[in-house]
Amino acid sequence: MKALILSAVLFVSVAANAASINLPDNEKVVKTFNELFKGASNVTWNNVGKQYEAFFTLASIKTRVTIDQKGRLVQTIRYYGESELPANILYNVKNQYLGKEIFGVTEISNKFGTQYQIVLKDNSHYIHLNANSKGDLELAGKYKRGDSTKK
Repeated sequence: MKALILSAVLFVSVAANAASINLPDNEKVVKTFNELFKGASNVTWNNVGKQYEAFFTLASIKTRVTIDQKGRLVQTIRYYGESELPANILYNVKNQYLGKEIFGVTEISNKFGTQYQIVLKDNSHYIHLNANSKGDLELAGKYKRGDSTKK
């Protein structure tokens, strides 16, 4: 019986700590987040040094943002597919890499601008590209697929 009560107290304690960690105690951070990311779901927070990171889903896009203690947005990272890629970048990828499927996109926005890391795939390779907002593409790597049936 004592073990059961101790387990219940421990569970409630852990749950209470998890709930308090989930929302930053910094009003400026919470205000910035709520203003910029209305409708975010599945939000989880981490305190990283003097910054806060929020992981969430917004309009079916998985997103990670970093906000500093003063409530300033530091960086946004979004993970999505071909349909969300800006048209100028999509056009260049489709024209320069015919027959390749866009497997995933990581969009990174910070004080240096917006960069895109794009992963393409075909029957035998993954191709990693870097792109800027102007649509310039750079080959970052080409890797043989380990799951490919083609030799």
